[in-house]
Amino acid sequence: MRVIKSPFGIAIVLLLASCGRVWPEGPSLSRQRGPRDEPIALGAHVPDTSEAETVGRITKRITRGSREYSRLVLVRDKNMVFKDEEGSAADRMMTPRLQAKLRRLAPLVTRTWPGVLLRITEAWDERGEHVHNSLHYEGRAADITTSDADPSKLGTLARLAVDAGLDWVYYENRSHVHVSVRR
Repeated sequence: MRVIKSPFGIAIVLLLASCGRVWPEGPSLSRQRGPRDEPIALGAHVPDTSEAETVGRITKRITRGSREYSRLVLVRDKNMVFKDEEGSAADRMMTPRLQAKLRRLAPLVTRTWPGVLLRITEAWDERGEHVHNSLHYEGRAADITTSDADPSKLGTLARLAVDAGLDWVYYENRSHVHVSVRR
């Protein structure tokens, strides 16, 4: 056994030995849950400004075959499922920015609920199913849920969408979360 004789060495040993007693009793030093980790409430949106103020208004409704349509991307991602009720792949069409944000969200969903995927029920709208000024017409908005369509997950899904960097997140109703992005 080696004996420590220097004053500096003794000070280090005493400091290390007392570390367990220096910290007060209480919560661990690990990350604590806070308001930014809590599910978003039904009817709430983040940030707390209007969608138009946050991401901008629609400038032009995109139609299939137009020059603007050619700027949309067709999303094929094994970590997402698409409702595609139209049968035209319209729900897979979106701006590159929206695609990038949803691709960041998809692994967060699977990490939170193993075996569950991000589900896009609406993205670009070519049928006029939304209000006249909807960002769905530009491919900058999506309605999302989880592949198991469990409504109890939507508040947490909305929080994950914020964490993934979607520009505006709205827990719109008990069937989906609406998300949108800037241009």
